[in-house]
Amino acid sequence: MALMNSSPATAEDGLHVTVRDEVLPPNSVSFTEVNFTGATAVRSQVVVAFATQPLDGTGDGAGWPASFKLSPTECEEVPGYKAVFTCLLWPNQSRGPEFVVSTDAPEMTTLYRGYAYIPPGGDLAEGIEAARSSGARPATATSGMSRSVVMSREHALLNTVAYDLPDVPAGKTVRQALRIHANDAGRLYLNFLPADGQVSRPREDIQIGNVTTGPGSSCTLNSPKVDAGVLNLDCRLEPGDHTITYELTAAPGVHAWRMRALTSYNIYTRYSFDDTYVRQTGTFSTVGAPVLPRHDLLARDTSGQLFWYNNTGTAATPFSPRAPFTTGWQRYNKITRLSPVVEKLIYSTGVVPAGAERGRGDIVARDSAGYLWYYDRQFAHGYATRVKVGSGWNIYNQLAGAGDVNRDSRMDLVARDASGVLWVYKGTGSTSSARFSSRVKIGSGWGIYNQLAAGADLNDDGKPDLVARDASGVLWLYKGTGSATAPYATRVKVGTGWKIYNQLSLAGDLTNDGKTDAVARDTSGVLWLYKGTGSATAPFAKRSKIGGGWNIYNTIL
Repeated sequence: MALMNSSPATAEDGLHVTVRDEVLPPNSVSFTEVNFTGATAVRSQVVVAFATQPLDGTGDGAGWPASFKLSPTECEEVPGYKAVFTCLLWPNQSRGPEFVVSTDAPEMTTLYRGYAYIPPGGDLAEGIEAARSSGARPATATSGMSRSVVMSREHALLNTVAYDLPDVPAGKTVRQALRIHANDAGRLYLNFLPADGQVSRPREDIQIGNVTTGPGSSCTLNSPKVDAGVLNLDCRLEPGDHTITYELTAAPGVHAWRMRALTSYNIYTRYSFDDTYVRQTGTFSTVGAPVLPRHDLLARDTSGQLFWYNNTGTAATPFSPRAPFTTGWQRYNKITRLSPVVEKLIYSTGVVPAGAERGRGDIVARDSAGYLWYYDRQFAHGYATRVKVGSGWNIYNQLAGAGDVNRDSRMDLVARDASGVLWVYKGTGSTSSARFSSRVKIGSGWGIYNQLAAGADLNDDGKPDLVARDASGVLWLYKGTGSATAPYATRVKVGTGWKIYNQLSLAGDLTNDGKTDAVARDTSGVLWLYKGTGSATAPFAKRSKIGGGWNIYNTIL
């Protein structure tokens, strides 16, 4: 680009330069973006001079700090001057030289920029002088000086937020407060998310409004609706201590729900290649009806494809349309889940605590060679890669996930051998060694049953129960005792006529009433729902039809 002779414009030309300081984190980019209002001449220029101290016209400190690396630029360095460039000015903007700030840039490293606008035909020398002395003279409409200052992450962390977050009862309004120590001027953002470790389903009706601020702070309410992905408040703060308050209103029907108030404070004018925000979190709860976890259903077809049916929580249509899950399950002749399959939990960071998904529907499966395999429930993909439990499991003709029979928070398994003895294998909770401890005999005489289903609490006492169907079609309930050596009480007759079913599962709460329900498939392929009552003597209500076509599956979990 050829140099042009020109002179600085005056305010009467209708031009005005926007001079903006930068606050930069290490490992970022410093832009020389010169903005003018009223600049329409395509061949106008801007002179930019750089120094490590305020530009006073002497040339002292000309250049840039060692931690600033100049990027390739279309601007041209002016011969005879150090760190002085001319750049073409397009209408209203010039993209000047850029610098990459190193990761180890020292705290408070400062780059100074002097600007001067030169219209077509103006005097270049005057423009250079105006830029090089911009720190020693008042800013004009067409010239001035700005700074880029490096502030470390440690410096940014001096800006803190304290929370005053009372819980919000259903149907009520509560005022919450943020108390900010702003070591530096910056912007504060506020949004809300559900706390980790909860089911992800509810969309609670919570509104934010009536925001108050004090001197040196101002806030914009971007959205009154509190919801994931919504930025609610955008505030600008001057250095000092500030209190920002707002009201949260919960609709009458909200559930008991743990919430996080997330603030992000940003002192920087440019983004880093790393995270630039100071992020802090406060927690509170909405107070309402408990959120009942939903339980899903798994089904295997004859090709070995496993399908996942998400629960809807309604008795009329308890399941959403099926979703293909994984293949290869035809290798197993027995499959059972150790407890009902509970819906997924929220983990916004993707980092799930060890054991968070354990006991939420782990699967064990036996292959034709008698090996038993364990599938751990996990957050990301449903189930982890299988782990071999051991061999010799072909001595059993019934396997049933029993839930936590001895109340140690580990899921157990019951197995019946060919002689009719029922055994319990207590879960160890280990993910690196034996999954079950040595078997313990429950009792003999269990050969009279051709169907076992277990793993869930039918009588609302917190202990998992077992149901067993005999050859005549009578269904019997064995209430859980909580004992590892005698996990079931004396049987109680549930009812007759259960011989018509070839699949039976205690599926958990399917109707959002807190009671364990059962599903049963008849020989024509119709799947029926038996709503739980919580009663030990009559644990199921009258059946209702879910739908036909379920005879494509040979296993329903």
